[in-house]
This record gives sequence, C-alpha cells and structure tokens, in this order.
Amino acid sequence: MDGDKLVIELEGTNLGLDTKAVAGIVELEKVPLMPGQSGFIAGIISFRNEPVTVIDVRKAFRSPAQAGGRHKVVVVRDKNRLLGLDAGPSVISFLWEDEIKALSPARGDGEYTKETIELEGRIVGMIDCAALFEEASRILSTEVTGV
Repeated sequence: MDGDKLVIELEGTNLGLDTKAVAGIVELEKVPLMPGQSGFIAGIISFRNEPVTVIDVRKAFRSPAQAGGRHKVVVVRDKNRLLGLDAGPSVISFLWEDEIKALSPARGDGEYTKETIELEGRIVGMIDCAALFEEASRILSTEVTGV
C-alpha cells in the first residue's frame, strides 16, 4: 500500500482516502441544503469558485449522526469532477505511508469501500471515490428526470 492516507473518524467507522485525491478541506457552520435533496446528497458548496455537490458521509456509510460542531467537508477530485464528503464534526487524521507500507490490504466489504487496512487494531475502510461519484451522479440525474 503506497501513499499517505487521510482518515475520517466517524462514530464506530474509520474511512480512508488517498491524499492524492484530496483537493482540499472546507470547514463550515452548516452545509447549504439543495432543494429536493434525496439519498445521501447533503447540499452544495463553492470550492475555489466551482460548485461542488456534497454528500453526507455518515448516511452513505450508515454511521450514526454526530451532533454539534462545525462541518468538515473533504473535497475530492476524480479527473475533472469534484465531490464534497461532509464528515460533520468528525476527527480527521492521517496515516503516513511509512506506517502502512508493509500492510496487506483486505478486500472491502462495503458498498463504497474498495479495501480495508488494519493498523494496531484500527480498521480503516478505504473509500471507493469512483463509486461515490457514480452514485451521486445517479441520484442527481434521477432527481432531475424524476425517473
């Protein structure tokens, strides 16, 4: 496993991302809602003058909501697309390549995870960003077409 990982520590769930995919992190009082939102779509933000659809990571990964605190939105880039991952008030940390390079990842068992890694009893599900982008696109196109 190569490269540094950003870790979102949800209640009972740790999710990781390759830092290469992270375009930035935005901290907000609340995520502006999008009218008629459904599924795990939370809203929309502006990031470097570009509109970014934001998903609620807790809903996508079926983690309990956390009350209070500012929202941390991790903006990820996939080719020319941006997607915001609203982690709410969750803790964001890092796993450095040196800590994890000798680990053998296991196959992911979730809908939006591609593999898991375990480090000192801490299991981190590596987010499949492509799957999240596709599901967000599907939800948004369904909302527009009503199909």
